[in-house]
Amino acid sequence: MAILDDLIGRSPPIVALREQVARVLARQTETARRSPPILLLGETGTGKGLIAASIQRAGARARGPFIDVNCAAIPETLLEAELFGWERGAFTDARQPKPGLFQLANGGTIFLDEVGLLLPSLQSKLLKVIEEQQVRRLGGTRNEAVDVWVIAATSEDLAEAMRTRRFREDLYHRLAVLTLRLPPLRERAEDIAPLAEHFLARACADYGLPPKTLTADASRALIAYTWPGNVRELANVIERAMVVSKGSTILPENLPPHLFETRPVTTGDTPLMPDLSLEAAEREQILRALQASGGKRVEAARRLGLSRRTLYRKLDRYGIA
Repeated sequence: MAILDDLIGRSPPIVALREQVARVLARQTETARRSPPILLLGETGTGKGLIAASIQRAGARARGPFIDVNCAAIPETLLEAELFGWERGAFTDARQPKPGLFQLANGGTIFLDEVGLLLPSLQSKLLKVIEEQQVRRLGGTRNEAVDVWVIAATSEDLAEAMRTRRFREDLYHRLAVLTLRLPPLRERAEDIAPLAEHFLARACADYGLPPKTLTADASRALIAYTWPGNVRELANVIERAMVVSKGSTILPENLPPHLFETRPVTTGDTPLMPDLSLEAAEREQILRALQASGGKRVEAARRLGLSRRTLYRKLDRYGIA
């Protein structure tokens, strides 16, 4: 299935995500009266847009349109009109009626990126559209039926947003019929090198250059970094390295300096300074995960994308108490 090819990696979190997506797609049939909304959760740069587009291409609505809406990029004053459309005379410049993005997505999929940033007034209207499968244009007097598969995504903490009443709980439950969580790159360290090679091959092809490879030292430097910008940051770093490199290989000096500005990690009273050996990089990541989880090994294993047994074996190997 094409969607599985887009999810590169062998770490437990990405394997689990592939299995979840496969189950979602297996439930899709062309005769279904409606498709269940999907909510994608994950940090910025984890690939939520890629997953949404891939799900649509591999699903029962592949022949229909795919409308991508970045809710954070459209001014709040215009977003309602863009989503639901308008009738002539609805506002000063509305000289002609215009269908909204929901109507343009009819028979296909609408992807609402950063849905967690919607204003409460728009949240209530979105809930109504999803439940009733009808829209009413601004200035209109009648509802029009729409058949749209809704895939939403956010990097916001929706639990906190609901607690502070910034996000409607009823809308959350309507959007989260199926929920997929995209792991941050720091929790799938074993996928960094395969992803880097994939992005490098793609960048060389895009620029019409001969294939290049990463040196072992460059790969170790990539693995040692924490990637706050996740997969998007990795792709950008690899493209930059490909452009500035002179030979057929990517060297550590071709990577941006900030990759080597990792803060010291401490274990007890002894500082552990990062170096570029693979073992040191892995040990450093384990220590970071233990720090972030308050020393709780089960939580650290989850952050690292490892089984508890594998983590315990690595703790013994590296002498981490």
